[in-house]
Amino acid sequence: MKIVERLRRSYKINAAIRIATRGLSPVILGYRRITLPYKVRYRSDLRIHFGCGKLFDPRFFNVDALPFKHVHYVTGSPLMPVLRAQSAELIYACHVFEHISHRQQLDVLKRWYELLKPGGQIMLSVPDFAKIVEVYMRGALPFDQIQDGLMGGQDYPGNFHFALFTPDHLTGLLEKAGFSNIRGWRSRDQENWPRDWSWAEWISLNLKAEKI
Repeated sequence: MKIVERLRRSYKINAAIRIATRGLSPVILGYRRITLPYKVRYRSDLRIHFGCGKLFDPRFFNVDALPFKHVHYVTGSPLMPVLRAQSAELIYACHVFEHISHRQQLDVLKRWYELLKPGGQIMLSVPDFAKIVEVYMRGALPFDQIQDGLMGGQDYPGNFHFALFTPDHLTGLLEKAGFSNIRGWRSRDQENWPRDWSWAEWISLNLKAEKI
């Protein structure tokens, strides 16, 4: 599983970058907060990548808790309070939703529904509990990798998992939040999709849905 090793290495590098960037000057963060409304105002196709980490794709409006250079909106809140209702065409989150408490996830999805324009779309990629169990039962991966997939790497403060997902469970959450036309998606079918965990089909559950 070469893609798995590449992803593991990239996330170790990501963890090191997160630690190194925690001390970024408050002046820079203040500047970003001041200029944020202007960045959003002049984007007619607001495509949010929530929890982008060090991955940069210029097609997205990048949101993360840490101030990487390419991050437009630095926030630790999945509610993204600065953004206006019905301002986004897309919200994408890859292996981020499991870092939110399962007791808060429905409220977060309702907020994301509010942020989307009518016809807007949400795209999620999360660890699939059933797939991970199946991989474990086959003995296809060492236990420590199975444990990381379920519990998070736990090598920096934000890398802990607080929820498990199956297709039925995540579909139910999306339905309760108001989303329609819920279905699976594959990274390989998207044009030049970012090389992230959504490509790792052995572990990932990828669902997308629409705001009608």
